[in-house]
Amino acid sequence: MCTLNNAMQNTAAWQASKFITSTRQQGRWIPNQQHVYPGSWFIISVYIDLYVATIQQYARGKLLDLGAGMVPFYGMYKDKISENVCIDWANSLHANPHLDVVADLNQPFPLPDDTFDSILCSDVLEHIADPFAFMRETARVLKPGGDLMLMVPFFYWLHETPHDYYRYTEFALRKMCADNQLEVLELKAYGGYPDVLLDLMSKGLGRNKRLAGPFFRLAKALASTRVYQKLRAKTADRFPLGYCLVARKGEVIGQG
Repeated sequence: MCTLNNAMQNTAAWQASKFITSTRQQGRWIPNQQHVYPGSWFIISVYIDLYVATIQQYARGKLLDLGAGMVPFYGMYKDKISENVCIDWANSLHANPHLDVVADLNQPFPLPDDTFDSILCSDVLEHIADPFAFMRETARVLKPGGDLMLMVPFFYWLHETPHDYYRYTEFALRKMCADNQLEVLELKAYGGYPDVLLDLMSKGLGRNKRLAGPFFRLAKALASTRVYQKLRAKTADRFPLGYCLVARKGEVIGQG
């Protein structure tokens, strides 16, 4: 087992990467266009408000950032927690100096049982070769009464290949939680049919920044219309871009 520090490594050196706060809309998080692949600007604009709301409601106490990468969510949760622990692969595409624990996430975590008040696992599960073992490990290190915040894509292109293994329906997520005594508190789809179409087009144009910028502005304008939002709401259950889940580990009942 690893000896855990009380704070993320090199906290003072942390800088926003994937997400930044808007200069026009104070306090609102937006994709960092200097850091993010242009083809992903649109999908981030679709899910970011849901992610922020979820993290700021459920992040608390000692938090495990599971598959942390460059710790892009730190700015969203740092004021909600007492300490955080960051874990990821040594060969992650998002290597950084902030990792507290370097480990193969396809193996048992080198972490003690019942350690964390909250766990954040964003867009990681699709890269896990054995997701069932991963969920057992996640539940194991979560304290009774602790909350798991899990985000996964569904209609999404192949990325970080060859380590891109699965896509999950809401039914798979519910079963994986039930199998590990995790009670689903929230399970929300983000995006819908029109978002899937625009995200596909965005990915196709993403390597050309001269086209990506104007297309992103057009897509944002379309997505703000009432007709578009109605179509999104009507089709989110069948054509989700992804899901945001919160599940709580059951309290241990004392033995008489």
